[in-house]
Amino acid sequence: MLIEDAKILFGEWLPDRPFLDNPGLVEAKNVIPVDDNYKDFLALSVDGATLPAAPNSAFAAIDNNGDPEIYVGTTTNLYEDLGGTWTARSAATYAAPSNGYWSFAQFDNYVFATDYADRPQYKTIGAGANFATVTAAPFARQIGKINRFLMLGDIADATTTPYRVQWSSINDPLDWPTPGTSTALARQAGQQYLDSGFGGVTGIADGQFWGLVFQERAISRFSYIGGNAVFQVDTFERSRGCWAPRSLVQVGNASYFLAVDGFYATDGQVVTPIGDGRVDKWFLADFDQTYLERMTVGIDWANKCIRWSFPTPSGGGTPDKHAIYNFARNKWSWAEDSAQLIFKSYTTGYTLDQLDSLYTSIDDITITLDSTFWQGGTPTIMGFSGNRLGDYSGDPLDATIETGEMQPNAFGRTFLRGIQPLVTGDPTTVTVAIATRDLQDNASRSFGTAVSRTTRTGVCDFRTQGKFVSARLAIVGGFDRAIGLGIDAKAGDRV
Repeated sequence: MLIEDAKILFGEWLPDRPFLDNPGLVEAKNVIPVDDNYKDFLALSVDGATLPAAPNSAFAAIDNNGDPEIYVGTTTNLYEDLGGTWTARSAATYAAPSNGYWSFAQFDNYVFATDYADRPQYKTIGAGANFATVTAAPFARQIGKINRFLMLGDIADATTTPYRVQWSSINDPLDWPTPGTSTALARQAGQQYLDSGFGGVTGIADGQFWGLVFQERAISRFSYIGGNAVFQVDTFERSRGCWAPRSLVQVGNASYFLAVDGFYATDGQVVTPIGDGRVDKWFLADFDQTYLERMTVGIDWANKCIRWSFPTPSGGGTPDKHAIYNFARNKWSWAEDSAQLIFKSYTTGYTLDQLDSLYTSIDDITITLDSTFWQGGTPTIMGFSGNRLGDYSGDPLDATIETGEMQPNAFGRTFLRGIQPLVTGDPTTVTVAIATRDLQDNASRSFGTAVSRTTRTGVCDFRTQGKFVSARLAIVGGFDRAIGLGIDAKAGDRV
C-alpha cells in the first residue's frame, strides 16, 4: 500500500525512457544539473558594440601576460575585441563559405585561424597588428596543436584530400616545408593520409604528448615518437567519430563530441557513450541536420557543464536550444536559447573609462555590475545574439521539471491531497500540476490546472486521484535549487 508521507527527489533527466516508471525525469527544461539537484538557467545577456556582420566563429586566447583576447570570424573578416569595440584585423577580404566557419587554435603567443577557402592566418596575441597569411601552409578546414606542432586537417591544396593531416616544423608553426623533402625531414614536418573510408577530418583535440584526430566515423591517436615518422598513428575507434565538426570540446584529457548516433566521450583509449538510453533519441529527433555546421559548444566551468547549442526545425537555421551535460555528475538537462553561436571564453575585463565610452549613463548598463562579464581572465561561456557578444548572466528562464509516471498504489488509485515543492531561493512563482489516468492503453496523459503554493504551508493543495500519477513543477524567477517534491497522499478508490 501507499506510504502517506513521501518525498520524491529529482533524479536525472531521461527523456528517452518510457513515461511509466521512468526512474528519473521526463522533463528538465531551462535548468542546469548541479550536485544532485537542478538550478536556474540564466539567459544570454548581450551588451557593447555590434559586430559589423554575422559571426560564424569565435575564439578566446590568453597572451603571455595571462590576459584574454577574443577573436571573431565572419565570411569576409577577422575581428578582435578591444574593450568592447570590434577592430578589424583582416589581412585581406576573405572568402569563407556562407555555410562555413573559421577554426582557431593557439600556439604559444600566436593565434591561428583557417576557413578552408583562404590560407591559414596568424597574428601575435594582444599585438596591435592585423592577421597575416601563413603562405606555405595548405588550405585546410580544421586546425589544432599536438605536442610542438601546429596541425591542419581536411586539406584542400593542389588536390582535395579531406582525410589528410599535415603538420608544421617542430616548434615553428609558421614553417611549412613540403612533406617528404629533406628540409621537412630535418624539421620533423610531415603529413598523414588517414583511411578515406572513414570520411574527412572533422576535428583535432590538442595534447602535450599525444592528441586525437577525428574523422566522421573514426578516431586516431597521434603519439609523438620523433625521427622520420614523427608520429605513431593508431586508429583506435573505427565505428564512430565526430559527426558535427564544431561539437568537439575538451575537458582535461577527455574529449566530448556528437557522433551520428549520439553523444560520446573519449580519453584517447576508449570511447564511452554519455547519451545512450538517456538523451540521444530526444536530441536526434529535434536536431535540424540541414545546419549541421551551426552546432557550437561552450563550457560553463562554474557549473561543470558542457553546453551544445543546436538548431531545431522550428529555429529557421538559428540555433535555439542547448543540450546541457554536467561532466562531473554525468547528468543532462536542456534549455531554450536563441544564439548565433556559443564558445569557450574568458572574461575580458573592462575599466571604468571603457564603461564611460560604452554607456552614457549607469542606467543604460543591462548586465549587472557584479557579473563575471566585467572581470578579466575568468573561464566562462559566451555567445552572440544579434551580432552582439554577451555572457549567460541575464534573467532566469521559466523552468519546468516533470516526473515520470508513478503507480504508488499497485492495484488501486492514489488520492493526492497536497504536494510541497522542495525549491530553495526566492522564485517569483512556483506551481504544480498533476496528471492522472487509470489505464495505459486508451487514456491520454494530460495535466490539470497548475496550483500555487498556499502562503501558510507552502503546499499545493489537490483533491484528485488516479492509478497512474505524474507531477509537473513550474518555476518562474530565479531560484537556488530544485530538489524534489513532498507528497501528501493516501490510497484511493479501487479500480
